[in-house]
Amino acid sequence: MANRFVSVPREALADLLKVSGSTLTPEQYLASITESDIYNRYPSRVRASVWSRNILLIAALVSGFWVCLPMGFSIEGIIVAIGLGFVTFFEYRVHRYFCDLDPRAPSLGFRNQSCFAAGILIYGLYHAWWPSQISMPEFNNVMDPDTMEFIHKTIQIAFLVVGMVGGISQFGLAWYYRTARISN
Repeated sequence: MANRFVSVPREALADLLKVSGSTLTPEQYLASITESDIYNRYPSRVRASVWSRNILLIAALVSGFWVCLPMGFSIEGIIVAIGLGFVTFFEYRVHRYFCDLDPRAPSLGFRNQSCFAAGILIYGLYHAWWPSQISMPEFNNVMDPDTMEFIHKTIQIAFLVVGMVGGISQFGLAWYYRTARISN
């Protein structure tokens, strides 16, 4: 592991400790932390971000491809593709930050995954509560109304489950990233 400590003059560190309300001397503060203690959580976050970034890349490529198809072109599809593109970009950055032992990694990972969790939750709840967005006009003449109602309710439940499970799991990943923060 590379040394990520920044050289700070003793007097400046003493001033910073004093301003922060700490009663420690610079020597006591430096003795209380070690580099391995600070960054020992990063390797597991690197592994988690590898999985996350690869899955997000596949989802972004599929959604981008789907938007390009004539039958899949919609404003909603474009918003989803752009959102996945941004989340994927930042997840690659989170991975790089964790690999480089950059202390900004936990907060960037938390923000990125929290936004993604909110997006999944909003998407799932939107489709679950406004079923008018789910239309299948080609089946209206073939199926009886009760079957169509059953299909609509099943699709609503599926969107609700996707929204809740996806949102909660991504928010869990956000908190997992955040727990690697360096506490002051």
